[in-house]
Amino acid sequence: MNGHDTHPSSPLIDSPAPMHSKPHHASAVSPISAMNQYWKSYYDINAVKFAHSLMKQVDRTINGVEEEQSEIDLTVAGLRQVLNLNETDRVADLCCGNGLLTSGIARSVAETIGVDFSENLIDCANRFNAASNVRYVVGNVSTLDRSFFSGVTKVFMESSVQHLQSDDLSRLLRTLGNSPSVEAIFIGGVPDADRLGVYYDDDRKMAFYRQREAEGRPHIGTWWSQSQLRGVIEDSGLRVRFLPQDARLTSAYYRYDCLIERPSRHDITRPQPNAH
Repeated sequence: MNGHDTHPSSPLIDSPAPMHSKPHHASAVSPISAMNQYWKSYYDINAVKFAHSLMKQVDRTINGVEEEQSEIDLTVAGLRQVLNLNETDRVADLCCGNGLLTSGIARSVAETIGVDFSENLIDCANRFNAASNVRYVVGNVSTLDRSFFSGVTKVFMESSVQHLQSDDLSRLLRTLGNSPSVEAIFIGGVPDADRLGVYYDDDRKMAFYRQREAEGRPHIGTWWSQSQLRGVIEDSGLRVRFLPQDARLTSAYYRYDCLIERPSRHDITRPQPNAH
């Protein structure tokens, strides 16, 4: 799993391939599903195949060409604003990849921990995006336990929720909801199921999408409608506010963001209408 994803104007590019390191592992290591293994292998391969390009390792490309640094800068600035980050925050970057965003966020907070289940990408993160207040660990975000989030105040997952299935996301959100120090969760870059046809915008592209799905090797992963995502979040005891992406981002035409928080005391104590 990885913290970022391709934002191509054409989807018909098979982004393609392991690096040797001994990174720290999260304490909870559980068997991963076949689909999670698919994405893990994909990014492990990418980390080696694109050893010369941190952007390409994590599919930060448009038609195979690296995104501009401004895309990273805009994303980091948006995270700082939406999560209201400050120098006392301890932040977890879930599916951090090679740390492109983790290191940027770390400049304005007390501590940042990045987790990804690609050992190869974590190795790159430690080599190229290290900082005194950053720690990278290998782990499956859907099986982390509460102890991992002890003391963490803010959490974000950028352009990675498509690599989780409903059960994975529900498990993660319930863990976060039961972690008392966590104040807010930002899930960014969600592929919008209601805009699937905007992305795969002709018969050839849609046929490509359907073929990859049928083969069990998705091109992007899970496309989430806002109603579907709201259901998973609210079933986990949390509340959500959906946000449009910054229009300057190349992914804004088919992705959205969301801010997840605990229900307020008012939400919890609001009187229910009388049954008739």
